[in-house]
Amino acid sequence: MQGSRREFIAGAGALSAIGGWYRPAWAKTDVWLPPANRKLKVVEHSLIEMPDGVKLAARIFLPEDADARPVGAILEYIGYGKRRNYRRVDDRTASWLVPRGFALVRVDVRGTGESGGIIVNEYDLPEQADVSPLIKWIARQPWCNGNVGMRGISYGAITAYQAAGKDIPELKAIIAAMGTENGYTDDVHTLGGCVINEKVVWGTIWKQVMTVPPDPELVGEVWQSMWLERLQAQLPLVSEWMRHQLVDQYWRNRILSNYSKVKCAVYAIGGLEDSYIDTVPRILERLDCPRKGIIGPWGHDWPQEGDPGPRLDWAVEEARWWDHWLNGHDTGLMKEPMLRSFVAEATVAQCYPQDVPGRWVADEAWPSAQISKTSYRLGQGGILSRKRSPKGKVEIPANVLVGTAIPVLSPIDMTSQAPVEQSFDDDFSILFETAPLTQGIDIVGQPRLKLHFVADKPIAKIAVRLNEVTPDGRSWLLTYGVRNLAHNSDHTAYVPIAPGTEQTHEVLLKHTSRRIRKGSRLRLSISQNQWPIVWPAPEDVALHLVTGVTHLELPLRIGRTTEPDMPIKTLPNPARSPAQEMKPTSRLARIEGAAGKRKGVMEVALPMELQNLEPIKMQLGSGLSLDATITEGDVNSYRIAFTSENASSRDGWKTEARVKTTMTSTPSEFIVEESIEAKLNDKALFARQWSNRIPRNGN
Repeated sequence: MQGSRREFIAGAGALSAIGGWYRPAWAKTDVWLPPANRKLKVVEHSLIEMPDGVKLAARIFLPEDADARPVGAILEYIGYGKRRNYRRVDDRTASWLVPRGFALVRVDVRGTGESGGIIVNEYDLPEQADVSPLIKWIARQPWCNGNVGMRGISYGAITAYQAAGKDIPELKAIIAAMGTENGYTDDVHTLGGCVINEKVVWGTIWKQVMTVPPDPELVGEVWQSMWLERLQAQLPLVSEWMRHQLVDQYWRNRILSNYSKVKCAVYAIGGLEDSYIDTVPRILERLDCPRKGIIGPWGHDWPQEGDPGPRLDWAVEEARWWDHWLNGHDTGLMKEPMLRSFVAEATVAQCYPQDVPGRWVADEAWPSAQISKTSYRLGQGGILSRKRSPKGKVEIPANVLVGTAIPVLSPIDMTSQAPVEQSFDDDFSILFETAPLTQGIDIVGQPRLKLHFVADKPIAKIAVRLNEVTPDGRSWLLTYGVRNLAHNSDHTAYVPIAPGTEQTHEVLLKHTSRRIRKGSRLRLSISQNQWPIVWPAPEDVALHLVTGVTHLELPLRIGRTTEPDMPIKTLPNPARSPAQEMKPTSRLARIEGAAGKRKGVMEVALPMELQNLEPIKMQLGSGLSLDATITEGDVNSYRIAFTSENASSRDGWKTEARVKTTMTSTPSEFIVEESIEAKLNDKALFARQWSNRIPRNGN
């Protein structure tokens, strides 16, 4: 559309019908928002046939008059169940978007919910192949104006990124929150090329998702045969993943490698407490299409539900985005800065449940001209300084219990899962520290450690934590990274370390945006382990860091007098429980026993409780349990067992499924035990077990 939005309104003469500029109380500039004047209609169950004959199930939200006045359509495409698990979420989303002139289409991927077909993996090739005909079907409907968008968080964000990479003409824009376009580096499988515990956790949960039966009320008498077909098709999923420890064809099918194929507009959302944060700056840097990004203080949440706060009134921003790209109205959104970042001034552990203190900054482009890279050398005596230092060697500690202060990859419950004060882990690491800062600095970007090292074994791993040491001596996490030193740069090959030879590697820490105050010190805390997240190396390693030449590259943001206005409203902070400041012996990942005989223990138990979902007269429940342990002095003592279960019930009908995975290791193998059990009306219906021994391929 040519000309300004104001010119369009004047020409159309229909401000009340298509929207308008207004100035909310929180904003210093006008904001465009379409009016909420369309009545909502819900199509509870619709079937969409794919080229191979499989029919996908959809729940569709429309304006009642959409056949006469077609609208842009927004697709969410995941496997968690359109009718059950996401029902309330979809109802809320639709209640905001549909009256403002959009359709919302929730589709179950094949083999889940009420969709036909079979799926045995995440982002499987048949699932990916369905997205193009699905989008084209939506675009052809009489209620759609031909323009389709995709939105989603986590799994839904990943499916949106994958669809964007297929250059589907009808797909005009996506909003992807807390997801990634690279399933190897940034999902739940590896971190820096290291096998992580989340592979077991998520592999079990996703297999449980694939064992949920369809609703008999919608699919009829075939529901049981559909359910049995799903159960019988399942694979030992974690074992399958463990066979792909390097980037191979399996991962290439789940990685966006050709960014030039993305032609649709992209809005990427990340959170400082979320594991997918690196996606946002990478997407903004590598794409050529219209794009925007926002990084808040949040965990794995949409901005309007962001925990920790401050939360944002994201519904307004999202409506502006879709009105621009799907309905052809210049909302002014694309004239605003490319990236907005929340620069936090404290960690969750320091302030929760209050909002994280900080400020919003904006960058017109990414990489930003406001950011300069500053190098700090790791010197003898634990000095971290911009000055040169003589070359030397220091040993990196190998205690397997280091890492409990960062208990999970991506915290959900901030009261118990967010990173805590880091002194315990620091005590068992090698430290490099600056002098107290004479002025505050802003770190915005991904710090990089240019590592020089010597090892005596072919496989070694390293964990690097960047902390702020406040004047009271306490240590608070800024960001961290881990690296498998036996991988090449792109994780496509295992390259055994030559024992006794000085080598180099780059350790990339996670993106962050943090203010470090005057008087604090920067501390680099380095160890060989990051338990319970990272699986240890297969044998004890004498690993030495070469000082004087190893250096830390920090992205420092240059302050400016004023920042562009933040047009998105901050929402009030809801009542939340305080963070638990616990000793290492009582944390979620805790230490038990006396020195020399200690164990790391992580236990979680959430029993299944059925809850009523009144609109469909069904009771739903889910439960899980985690038991992870490791013994001091034994790199192959890590054992993790995870169980995930679900139940669905209606008068005279009850289904249950229980999925369990256990993983241990030897110096040469990973040992994976997996099982599925299913019951119908409290009687055993199906059971299967697998046991696999998988070679450690450079891990």
